[in-house]
Amino acid sequence: MTFPGQVNASLNGNDTGEAEGANGSWAGGDAGANDTSLALGLDLQTVGVGVFLALFILSAIVGNILVILSVACNRHLQTVTNYFIINLAIADLLLSTTVLPFSATLDILGFWAFGRIFCDIWAAVDVLCCTASIMSLCIISVDRYIGVKHSLKYPTIMTEKKAGIILVVVWLLSMVISIGPLLGWKEPRSQEANVCTITEEPGYAIFSSLFSFYLPLTVILVMYFNIYVVARRTTKSLEAGVKKERSKSMEVVLRIHCRSVLEDSLAKGKGHTFRSSLSVRLLKFSREKKAAKTLAIVVGVFVLCWLPFFFVLPFEQAVYSNIGHVLRHLSE
Repeated sequence: MTFPGQVNASLNGNDTGEAEGANGSWAGGDAGANDTSLALGLDLQTVGVGVFLALFILSAIVGNILVILSVACNRHLQTVTNYFIINLAIADLLLSTTVLPFSATLDILGFWAFGRIFCDIWAAVDVLCCTASIMSLCIISVDRYIGVKHSLKYPTIMTEKKAGIILVVVWLLSMVISIGPLLGWKEPRSQEANVCTITEEPGYAIFSSLFSFYLPLTVILVMYFNIYVVARRTTKSLEAGVKKERSKSMEVVLRIHCRSVLEDSLAKGKGHTFRSSLSVRLLKFSREKKAAKTLAIVVGVFVLCWLPFFFVLPFEQAVYSNIGHVLRHLSE
């Protein structure tokens, strides 16, 4: 008598359990699908970022190699100014091959996978290459000022020997600025082995920002302002010289009718000498002025790219500490 009831109860229980199990499996299936789609989206985003960074690094490597080869394989381009540009390309090439690949890996993975010792070396090489690059731009601006200010005397002022000494000094100063964290001038080491950042110790941040960016930037701005002033002044003087030359040539034409042939030939000789020297000076100045304009554009873009980083770096810790002090004061 009780068996049918038990059977019915068991059947009802089975039906309910199966229904609940089916609903649970469907809900679990929806959650799993959402997780899968989210992971797939993150993977696609990571792949996209990785491809972009890889293409960026590859273009930087190829571009700097082409700059170096163009000067090395063409004797007409082997000038002092181009030696400074090659030094800039070498610094950027080192940055592209020894720093950027590991930076890209850190951005893609989200953690540092190369150990603490290599982290310190990587950070020091980063500062070294960036400092050498910015100082090379500083030297180029000084070189362009000398070229525009003393266009005729430039080959004797800026010789290849002096250029070599200047480049050695640039790399030595860059090493002095970058070696501080390796000697212990940094914040306490993080306990996590997969964390690697450039040191943000306030003293070193201010020191490196000042000598790696702000002082070279000041020199660059002063030099290019002086280049602008000299270029305007020299252009006016050359235009005045052309006007003088034209007036003298008119005088020579008038003297043909009133003086002897000998005097006329002497006047023509003097006028020819004046015109040739003026033409040489005008040609040299126009070349130096054009080179200065091109490099000014390059330097301007470079400074705009670096300015946000070097503006944030020295003030970040101070701002964060002040915010924390204000929050603690308000909580009290």
